[in-house]
Amino acid sequence: MKKLYVTFLVIALALTTMIPAGVANADSSVEVSGKYVVTLTRAACISDYCDSCVMTVCFSYTSNYEGDLVGTAEECLYCGFSPCSDTIRRVGVKTFTGTVLGKKGTFTAYVSHQFLGNSDFKVEQTIISGTDELAGIQGNLIFMVTETDLFVWEGTYSGSVAFAQ
Repeated sequence: MKKLYVTFLVIALALTTMIPAGVANADSSVEVSGKYVVTLTRAACISDYCDSCVMTVCFSYTSNYEGDLVGTAEECLYCGFSPCSDTIRRVGVKTFTGTVLGKKGTFTAYVSHQFLGNSDFKVEQTIISGTDELAGIQGNLIFMVTETDLFVWEGTYSGSVAFAQ
């Protein structure tokens, strides 16, 4: 159990140190916004300690973006639960495929989810890398979503993106 706890802490610390502090070339950042739908597709225990005091679960989501970002994304939100200490950690990785401001490619982002009550969530996304025409992309997006059906949330996103020169 101690090994899993230490492993989870190392992963969480590594993810938080990799998140960029801001957007490269802040002068060239562009505001983006649009509509967002996310669906929970699967939840799976990914540690050997799921029946003990520490468990790590991957919640898999599929997302659809409309607006300045158009495309789909796959996300695994890693939740570390410790019922013994009442601690929950939520960090995830998302891979987007589509277009951003008309540029086509994929990007990878770190995400965190915050429960706001009444089935509402705030999701923060930090874009860290891209491919094809999205190479050099960085940005930060905020999603505000409300559950509209069982395991389906709809809402909006807004934020800024920039492309490294």
